[in-house]
Amino acid sequence: MTTGVTLPRRESGQALAEFAVALPIVLIMIFVTIEFCGAIYAYTVIADATSEGIHYAVVHGSDTGGTVARVKSVASYTFHDVSKIAISVTYPDGTAIPPARVAISVSYQYVPWLGNFMEHPPTMRAFAEGRLVR
Repeated sequence: MTTGVTLPRRESGQALAEFAVALPIVLIMIFVTIEFCGAIYAYTVIADATSEGIHYAVVHGSDTGGTVARVKSVASYTFHDVSKIAISVTYPDGTAIPPARVAISVSYQYVPWLGNFMEHPPTMRAFAEGRLVR
């Protein structure tokens, strides 16, 4: 007992050719979407890490080492190599005495999951500023 529709002999080759053309296009679209989502996720985590660094710096004042450690700790959630992250903690008013401002600038060279297809990955940057409150 046979079920289903059988194609005439000359049309079965056409279906295979259409599949062979469509499959690479669909796979490329899937991989590009995954890579794009990964880049957006990495940027979001870098921005959140900068915000967390400002929260730490506002409360702890001139503890720049602790601020950098806090930013790196939060940035490690990206599943990427954060050893190449550059963090700059500055005091635009020239002092770390409240109510002075503190600024954090973070830059990160994005490491793509599909590295062979992206020759020049973007550098992600985030900036945050706050006032010391002690």
